Amino acid sequence: MFDIGWSEILVVVIITILVVGPKELPGLLRTIGKTVGNLRRMAGDFQHQFNDALKEAELDEVQKTIGDVRKLDPGTALKDAVKKQLSSVDDLTEDLSAQMASSKRDINEALETGSASAPAMDDHSMVPPELEQLQTDANNVSDADAQSQPDMGKTKKAD
Repeated sequence: MFDIGWSEILVVVIITILVVGPKELPGLLRTIGKTVGNLRRMAGDFQHQFNDALKEAELDEVQKTIGDVRKLDPGTALKDAVKKQLSSVDDLTEDLSAQMASSKRDINEALETGSASAPAMDDHSMVPPELEQLQTDANNVSDADAQSQPDMGKTKKAD
């Protein structure tokens, strides 16, 4: 890792013995051991906390996925679809009702204005103008036919 060979370690040990001295060397080694132990413990705690956080994040993701699956209730989806269709039918019904009311008003207005200007008629003789014209034409044709045909009754009496 640090790429230190045995020769470099031997040089560090000799310098340490010369600087610290042989009497204080065991205390120094104990202190170094405790410090390395504390560093390893701190690294282990950090790694443990990191793993716990990772597990919680994964658990949160799994819980979210489970919640999404629970929301996929077919009954709820069916109810939503039916409500949507019913609302569109309600809208259509309202539109038709509004159009019918408008047409009814227009018809009533036309009848009121038409009855004020038209001559009074009884309920049985309410014939549209187009049919009246056809009836008038039919009467004219039958009158013309009657005039063009000889009277059979008169000829028999003459004999």
